[in-house]
Amino acid sequence: MEDIYSLVHHVTDIKGFMETGAIRKRYFKPPFPVTTTVEVSRLYHPDLLVEITSSAEIPLARYVEPHRNSI
Repeated sequence: MEDIYSLVHHVTDIKGFMETGAIRKRYFKPPFPVTTTVEVSRLYHPDLLVEITSSAEIPLARYVEPHRNSI
């Protein structure tokens, strides 16, 4: 989680979502990721309330090339 620098939340109830700010402190430490929250009328599935997209940058010293299956 320390490599995440940006979050975009799409929510169906922005008032309800704003009450969940304490949860963020469980997963992130200062400096917190830049965050954009957008209220939408609905998400892909009617049971979903929140969709989160994140962007991260992994320092080169910790980067590991993904394993590729040979075909």
